[in-house]
Amino acid sequence: MYVFDKFLVILYILSLKLLQKLKYLLQEYKFGQDCMMNKLFIPLLCLILVILQQVVFSAETKKQNDVIATVNGKKITQKEIADRLEGIKGADTQTLNNIKQEIIDQLITDILLEEFIDKQGLVVAQEEIEREVDQIRNNISGNQVYVNQSLEQVLASIGSNIGEFKRGIKHSIALDKYFNNKLNDETLKEFFEENKSLFNGETIRVSHILIDTREMKTKEDLSHALEQIKNIKREIDGGASFDQLAKKYSNHISAQLGGDLGFIQRKGTLAKPFLDAAFSLRVGEVSEPVKTEYGYHLIKVTEKKEGVDVKFADVKKKVRLEAMDAEILKLLERLRKEAQIVVNQ
Repeated sequence: MYVFDKFLVILYILSLKLLQKLKYLLQEYKFGQDCMMNKLFIPLLCLILVILQQVVFSAETKKQNDVIATVNGKKITQKEIADRLEGIKGADTQTLNNIKQEIIDQLITDILLEEFIDKQGLVVAQEEIEREVDQIRNNISGNQVYVNQSLEQVLASIGSNIGEFKRGIKHSIALDKYFNNKLNDETLKEFFEENKSLFNGETIRVSHILIDTREMKTKEDLSHALEQIKNIKREIDGGASFDQLAKKYSNHISAQLGGDLGFIQRKGTLAKPFLDAAFSLRVGEVSEPVKTEYGYHLIKVTEKKEGVDVKFADVKKKVRLEAMDAEILKLLERLRKEAQIVVNQ
């Protein structure tokens, strides 16, 4: 596995959704591929980073020792959240709540991974961690994305620190050891054949209309949102302009562009149901309503760039990285289902 790829995997394990966006921005930069949201994603990411760097987290009514959540009896306190938000300044209420929820989710993931690693008897020596840190420091110093920045500065810019990063490295090394035997050549070849679009450069240009349901608390509100997106679909089926309806109804920042998200790859930061639906469409086709954690989407494919023929041997290292990602996601999903998790709202 490339050192730079390991850095990306560690960011993934640390992974707030913002870190996932950064991971794929950097991956696009490294491999010289089209950025997933050329006209929208880069400026949006820059805007998010500027906001996160400029806002002061104001401690709310909860005391620092208040328990926000428990995971198999282990407590997550307000202080842990406040520590992660230190230096993050003044976002609006919805943005701040989203950031806090992502931090809680990440703290839950940290506990689940620590428990899993201990239960499996996976030992990671401090020397292994420091060796990875040194390699990543050297890689960063020679990378144009991080001109004149130290590892600590890069981590600070995304709301992390060296302690969290080393914990992510520990998790990455431990999981690599755990999956090492499972991810043999036979398994990797099977994964490659089932997911060729991840490696052959196939991209599609998509537009979408989003009815955001994240702040909806009642079944009635959610039912109304679903009916609204169905009505929009009926308008489109009746000949209405997708672009104009996106501008009129969509709750996403892309609405001003007629819903255009630019070109996306089969593997990206967008939600899996969104990607699965998008890549099942023909050019010009509009999906039925698609539900993600953000709400209900209508998706339209406006352009497609076919992939090139690629051989397993040429992309084996990348196949392993993607297969590892998939295994980590499945493991985390299983651990969450099996865990006793209580979040105090």
